[in-house]
Amino acid sequence: MDLTSKIALEQYFEQGRDYYNCFLVVRGGQLTEPIVEASFLEDVPATIKVDDKFDIYEGDVLIYPKTRQYCYIDDIRHIAEKGYYLLHYHTKLRKVD
Repeated sequence: MDLTSKIALEQYFEQGRDYYNCFLVVRGGQLTEPIVEASFLEDVPATIKVDDKFDIYEGDVLIYPKTRQYCYIDDIRHIAEKGYYLLHYHTKLRKVD
């Protein structure tokens, strides 16, 4: 992650309590804008629900500043008729051979 993104990320972490149901997106090692409004699904483990107005891709990292949880997106399902994505994630960076 570049220095500018690291500094911005630390500022979000300091104000984390103010970012309920908001996620930061890291793509290609850089923090992107805007902040994504989304929520963890309590009844489906390792899944986040996000409005399909946001551009999210496999390989993106969603960071929940409230808890500093890194969610590495590995699968996306678009539920077009309802207007949202279901994002499956894992919490540890996996090496690709």
